[in-house]
Amino acid sequence: MAPYRTYISEGGLELRRRRKRRRRTTIVVLMVVVAAAGAFVGAGWAEAAWRTWVRPGPATAGGPAADDSAGPGAAAATRVSIVSAPRAVNVDPPPPIVSAGDGVKVSTFLGDETRRLYGLGPPPKHLDLIWRTTIGSGMTSRVGRGKNKPWTGMGWTGQPAILRDEGTLYLMAGGFDHNLHKIELESGRVVWEHAFDDIIKSSPTVIEDPQPSSPDDKYLVLAGSRRGYPSSFADPSLAPYRAVSFGTGKEVWRLPVPLTASYSRDVDGSGFFLKGRMYSGVESGWFYKLDPFTTVSSGSYREPRIIARRLLIGDPGDTSAHGGNLVLEASPSLLGDTVYVSSGSGHVYGMRGNDLKVVWDYRTGSDLDGTPVPTSSGKLLVAVEKQYIQGHGGALMLDPEKSGSKAVDWFFPTGDRTLGDWKGGIIGSVAVNDTYDPWGRRPRLAAFIAIDGNLYVVAQDALADGTVPGPNLDGPYRTPKLIAKFNVGGGISTPIMVDDTIVCAAYDAIVHLWGVKWHTAKEGDAGALESPDGRWFTVKIEEIDSFSGGGGFESTPVMWKGRVFIGSRDGSLYCLGDH
Repeated sequence: MAPYRTYISEGGLELRRRRKRRRRTTIVVLMVVVAAAGAFVGAGWAEAAWRTWVRPGPATAGGPAADDSAGPGAAAATRVSIVSAPRAVNVDPPPPIVSAGDGVKVSTFLGDETRRLYGLGPPPKHLDLIWRTTIGSGMTSRVGRGKNKPWTGMGWTGQPAILRDEGTLYLMAGGFDHNLHKIELESGRVVWEHAFDDIIKSSPTVIEDPQPSSPDDKYLVLAGSRRGYPSSFADPSLAPYRAVSFGTGKEVWRLPVPLTASYSRDVDGSGFFLKGRMYSGVESGWFYKLDPFTTVSSGSYREPRIIARRLLIGDPGDTSAHGGNLVLEASPSLLGDTVYVSSGSGHVYGMRGNDLKVVWDYRTGSDLDGTPVPTSSGKLLVAVEKQYIQGHGGALMLDPEKSGSKAVDWFFPTGDRTLGDWKGGIIGSVAVNDTYDPWGRRPRLAAFIAIDGNLYVVAQDALADGTVPGPNLDGPYRTPKLIAKFNVGGGISTPIMVDDTIVCAAYDAIVHLWGVKWHTAKEGDAGALESPDGRWFTVKIEEIDSFSGGGGFESTPVMWKGRVFIGSRDGSLYCLGDH
C-alpha cells in the first residue's frame, strides 16, 4: 500500500505522526543551535561579531549593548540569552475545516469560494440510516413548460450548509416545500422554517456578521428560490434572493431580479462571501457584488447595498441561438483575484473582483449549468451540457491564463441520452480530491455524474492516447485517462471526494460510498499515475457500502465526521453513516 495516511483534519493519524516528527526535529534543531551558540560565544566570536557588525560605535542609552557596562558580571561577556531559535521544519497546511468552536463550517455550495470543500472526515465505513427528516412538497411553475404541479423533497443543487452556534451544530437546507430549514445536525430536529414564495433549489450560504446588532443576527443565511408561485413572469416585484436571520428565522433583506432577455427570474446559484462582500448571480443574467450587512429601504422590505454588478447574457448571437436560455444558474468560484462563473449563454466568464469587469471569456456555445471548479494547479473544470452544440457534452479542463482553443487542456466527452429535458453532458459540477491532500502525495482525480447514466472518475494530470473533438466539433483536444466508470442511472447531482472516498447519489435512488485505494508503482507501470510530489501510484476504486432511498437524488451530499447528509426527491433529508 502507499506509504501515507489519510488526511483527517482533527485527531487523524497523519497529523499525529507529523506532530511527533516536528517535535523530534525541533528538539534536534534546538540542541544543535544551543551547542553552536556555546561554541560561538566561548571562542569570543560573539563579542567580536557584535562589536564589528552590530555596534561599531558607543552604545546608546537604553540600547541593546547597555548591559556591557552595567551591573555585576558586566565583564562576563560570555553570557548569552537565547530568545528564540530558528525552526528548520516544514509546517503542515491548516486543515480544510477546524471543527472546534462556534462558527461557519461549510458556508455554501461545495464549501467555499474554491468549490472543492465537501465537509470534514473521517468518512463513514457504512451508510446506515441515522435519522430522516421530512421536507415535504410545494407547488411551482416553469415559464412556458407544462402544467403547474407539486415538487417534493430537495433537488439540484440542494447541499446543506453547516455551522456551530453556542456549541450546537446545525444544518441549513432549502426544500421544495418553499421553506428554508434550520435543523439540528445531531438529531434532525427542525428548529425553525422560513417560507419563501416558491421552491428552493439553491444551496444556502451562511455568513458571519463581524458587527451584529444582536446575538440573533450574528449569522445570516442567504438562499434563492424560483421566482414565486403563482406570480407572473413579468411581475416587477419579484425578489427571490433573500437573507434570513439564523437566530430568529426572520427575513433581513431581499434582492429583486430584474427582467432581461433571459427567460428566467429564479435564483438557483449560491454565492460566496469574501472580505465583507457577497458575490452572487441571478438567473436573469445579472451578477452582483453586495454588502450584505448594509441595507436600504425598498417599499415593504429592505434591499442589500449593491457595490458592483455586471450583466452576463452572452453575445447578440447567443440570444437568438438559445431562445432566451441565457440563464445564470451556476455558482461563482474564485481563482486568484478573479471571479469565475458559467452562463447558460454558453460562456465561462472571468471577472475582476473589485468592479466585476469581464477580463476573461471562454465560449462553448452550450448551456452551462455546473459551477466552474478551480483546481490546486490553477485550472478550471467546467461541466458542459449537450445543448445548442454539434458535438457531445462533457468535462473541460481550461487554463484561464490562455484564451480560445489554447485554453483547453483536455476534454472528456460523455454519451448522448434523453433524460427528462436533457440530451446529454453534465448538469452538475466536477468534484476533485485536491483539498484533502494538501501535501500532493497522491495523484489528482476528478469525478462527475453524466446524463448518460454514469459516474466517471478521471485523472486530472494524465492524458490518454489520441484526441477527441470538442463540444462544437472543434479541436481536436487531448482527453484524460479514465480511471473508473460506474452506472448510477444518470443524474444531475455533484459527487463529493473526502479523504480517500467518493460519495455519489443519482437517479438510481441509491447513495453510493466508494473507497479509493492507492498502490505504489513505478513510472511506466500499467495504469500508473504521478502525484504532485513526484511519486507514482496505481489506483483502484471499490464500492464500500450503499443506501437505498425512496426516490431519486438530485442534491449534493455533505459530510461531517462520519456522517453523510443528503436530500432526496422522496421528500426526505437523510443522515447516513456508522452507528
